[in-house]
Amino acid sequence: MRQSITLAIAAIAGVFAAPATNSHVGGTSIIDRRGNFYWGGAVQEGPPGTGWNYVQGSVVVPNFSGGDPNQSANMWVGIDGNECHSAILQTGLVVYGDGSFWLWTEWWKNAMQNYESGLTFSPGDTLRFTVHSPTTTSGTTTVENLSNGQSISQTYTSETEYPLCETDAEWILEDWTQNGQPVPLYNWGTISIFDTVAKSPNQQVTAAGAGIVNININGQTLTESSVDSDGTVNVTYIGPN
Repeated sequence: MRQSITLAIAAIAGVFAAPATNSHVGGTSIIDRRGNFYWGGAVQEGPPGTGWNYVQGSVVVPNFSGGDPNQSANMWVGIDGNECHSAILQTGLVVYGDGSFWLWTEWWKNAMQNYESGLTFSPGDTLRFTVHSPTTTSGTTTVENLSNGQSISQTYTSETEYPLCETDAEWILEDWTQNGQPVPLYNWGTISIFDTVAKSPNQQVTAAGAGIVNININGQTLTESSVDSDGTVNVTYIGPN
């Protein structure tokens, strides 16, 4: 884990994965006042009358090396943040350009945090991310290393200040900001989030048919996203920021 950068990021709470609104305190929204959009991937809106309470997706840990340690790729799955502006339950992996990692968990608008215990993984391993919210004010995030059988979890309870809407399921590669400026992205080629699942009390779907979003900074589109028929979300880096 990249502890030094982890602590620096945590000190500026909410820079990752804030929802699509400009009214919250701190961090950056996925759409800011300049029209920048920070998410690439897929968003599955929930069925009327019932909401998503479980989202899952898997990634193969990328092998970055020789790059700028300030460059990154941040991949995650989550509930809410697109149509719902009050909260996001999410977990993901940041890979930095020098090949270091940060596994993180968050109930936004609270600060991002490390998991309380560690997880051993290496480039080429498959990590499965899940978020589960049995109520709109409680939930659990889990990361499993399917290559070695290890897992870690974080449980949130009584999040009454920031309740979920359970309207959005997301599979995302995200840019983020530091000191008001977008952090440069690492040229990751294509990263895929596969084995996607979104569950409500009444149905289960994949990311197939979800809405497509792409990172756009200063008028330049930086990603090209697609969803395969099996629900695999592919996000390709196509330009510098």
